[in-house]
Amino acid sequence: MADICGERAYRLLEEISFERRGGSTEEKRAAGILAKKLRDIGLDPEIPEFEIWSYEPLEAGLRVLSPYQKEYEVEVYGLTGCTPREGIEAELLYAEEADEVSLATAADRVVLVNRGVDLKRYRRIAEAEVAGFVAWGGEIYRREDMPKWAIRPEYFKHGKIPGAIIFADDAAELVQKKAEKVRLTIQQDEAEVPSQNVICEIKGREKPDEIVVITAHYDSVPYSMGANDNGAGSAIIMELARHFAQNSPGRTLRFIWCGSEELGLRGSFAHVREQESDPDAIKLVLNVDVAGGILGRNRAVVTGPDSLKHYVDVMSRCTGVAFTTKQDVYSSDSIPFAEQGIPSLNIMRFGAPIHNRHDRAEYLCPERLEELGRFALRFLSDVDAARVFPFEREIPDDVKKKLDKYFQRVRGENDGEEKG
Repeated sequence: MADICGERAYRLLEEISFERRGGSTEEKRAAGILAKKLRDIGLDPEIPEFEIWSYEPLEAGLRVLSPYQKEYEVEVYGLTGCTPREGIEAELLYAEEADEVSLATAADRVVLVNRGVDLKRYRRIAEAEVAGFVAWGGEIYRREDMPKWAIRPEYFKHGKIPGAIIFADDAAELVQKKAEKVRLTIQQDEAEVPSQNVICEIKGREKPDEIVVITAHYDSVPYSMGANDNGAGSAIIMELARHFAQNSPGRTLRFIWCGSEELGLRGSFAHVREQESDPDAIKLVLNVDVAGGILGRNRAVVTGPDSLKHYVDVMSRCTGVAFTTKQDVYSSDSIPFAEQGIPSLNIMRFGAPIHNRHDRAEYLCPERLEELGRFALRFLSDVDAARVFPFEREIPDDVKKKLDKYFQRVRGENDGEEKG
């Protein structure tokens, strides 16, 4: 298994360690870097585009008009529309979790709510006929980066409610000083923009019609260099692609670096939509999402049959690489495949920072990248060499129920909390 080189993987994640928000020029630049690496090892990648919704903030303001006067720093809550140019003046109501009781008197008011709005909250504040909303983020004891949140297209059916984001300590001051009347001003440009996947397929020698998909997303959240989440996973599957480019597999291996995962798995959903003609050929998905932490713990989430979970447990004992393994739903790029009944193994290492500006390469190391990469290669090599595909193409009923709840949450079909 010496074909996996942690030092080389680390150099790649350093090369793509810059903010790579979905739909941005930086995300496209990272796609180009990955495609060049694939061409350098003799492979022929494709970079199919798909459309996502994006926004450009133009103006955001929140001013308290009574019983005191003060202008607060706020950020546009993306894709929530605009106020009139002059803003909207309304009473402020602290609606906490945006529950039914807190919103009982919210009509025509600007509501302050705790942290981001999931689909359930957004629907409730829309039904309450509020004038606008302000969500607080960060920690009350520390100012760092203003969160950059946006609603998703699934929210659009509930209409546009102008929204802003405020620091937690400022939100506390609004509540403590009993702010009554405010002026909220939100202006933004909203449009569909291109994002892209990077795809490379290595045809199998013996069973080309049996496909194993290997995925990792390469975009990042705002402010983040995305080394751990998920430059590391992107670098690991590049090592796997390099190995199989030099060691032709028996089954077809399809490598997908997914764009805009952080915006709602947009790249993997786009790929599944485009591949409606061959979902039955895909037998399994291996997804690597978050890896390389100097400190941390390895986890495996199996969205698939008992035999797959047991195999991972046995591999852990045989390789000496400790894993916590469970059958469950993991909100990453395996999900759109699971919706089609395709089982998946999600492997990851948690411990280093994610989703903030501290997600940097200095908290990762080549040894941990190599360890997880070798584990993935051992798994893929065993699957590829099997005379008969070793795992059933099925998802157990209890996991299907979890998948159903997951999709109900993100599509607004029930009152469940949306998974972040």
